Amino acid sequence: MPVPPADFPQVAPPADLTFVEALAAVRELAPKILEQAPETEARTYYSEELHLDFMRAGLYNMLRPRTFGGYEFSFEDYLKIIRELARADMSTAWCFCLASAHVLWMASWWSDEAQRDFFATPHTAASGTSAPGGTMRKVDGGWIVNGVFPYASGGPYATHFLGHVFPISENGEQGRLTAFIAPRSIWNVRDDWGNTLGLRGSGSHTVEISGGFIPDSHVLEGRAITDMEVGSGTPGFALHRNPMYNGRCLSTFTLELATLGVGGALGALDTYEGLITTKRTALPPITLRSENPTYQLWYADAVTQLEAAEALLDAAARKYLDLATRAAKGNGSFSFLDDVGVGRLAFAGQQTAWRVLEGILMKASGSGVMVNGSRMERIWRDFSMLHSHQNTIVQDITAPAYAAGLLTTP
Repeated sequence: MPVPPADFPQVAPPADLTFVEALAAVRELAPKILEQAPETEARTYYSEELHLDFMRAGLYNMLRPRTFGGYEFSFEDYLKIIRELARADMSTAWCFCLASAHVLWMASWWSDEAQRDFFATPHTAASGTSAPGGTMRKVDGGWIVNGVFPYASGGPYATHFLGHVFPISENGEQGRLTAFIAPRSIWNVRDDWGNTLGLRGSGSHTVEISGGFIPDSHVLEGRAITDMEVGSGTPGFALHRNPMYNGRCLSTFTLELATLGVGGALGALDTYEGLITTKRTALPPITLRSENPTYQLWYADAVTQLEAAEALLDAAARKYLDLATRAAKGNGSFSFLDDVGVGRLAFAGQQTAWRVLEGILMKASGSGVMVNGSRMERIWRDFSMLHSHQNTIVQDITAPAYAAGLLTTP
């Protein structure tokens, strides 16, 4: 289904918002999000109605700096809100998170001049990809970009796109991988999403740029977000004086995905709880499953292991802020290996949630609820896509380097 045009409707967010208010708003919206989940899958992104609900509740502005009228939630609190969204529907939360979370990076690594452009309107959200998708050539005042960027989650209601290309010099030589941010006016969204096993409603369409102009201030020439140096401070920290805007990428991105997975597993737990409190056992003594010791054991294991997964996410988010603060104050580095370490802590939470979903909740729920279109079936499909995401592979690729760094540290 075609995505919304660049002039999709907007409403003004609240003047201010607290974490408690945001959490209450999401919990109030959760039944509608869940009810619309099948439509979201069919559409390949959440409805305009939900988009306006999210705007009206101020949710897009949770990570937006107060300098530009945002609420500047801590990253830990932001992720707790995302967890609740994913508990209602993982696809909807994925589409929302992978656009709204990029506000953190936009407010961290780009200059004051660029940020004043990014946050010139009340609504800012950016889809993005880290994989290179094209090239750019220098012109007066900026660059001309051409590229195709698949899996740009969150694109339908995004105002910007964060991508990577290779600069091409006048003599045809290829430069170093370069990050840029492009306004919605110069890119199109292909109608090419929705045929995957899961996350069909995540809005992960392909973004295409054909001869688009991007000003110099929106380009970080020779720099890729996956290894952004922050030890000497970032433009965002200098501007906003909040160390949250002095962090790196791999940790925050892994925290986003892990949070979506844990939230999805919590939704599966909700389904299981509803099942065992209404269904009876198949063997004597015939009782409600909630009164049967085996089902009680499965429920207790699922609850405690998901609590552990949530604790891992919270600990990783706090560690991210500690490292960013240390680097901002000049009291130590926030290295690539630090970045990987925070990500691996978050990934442990994701893997814990996957084991609960696959090893406990699916088995204990029975085949009667694993039918096309059921909530449990949809959660399993969505989490399966996360389990096969490139970031899951990256965790295995970076683990040896992380281990080697730990083993050689005095």
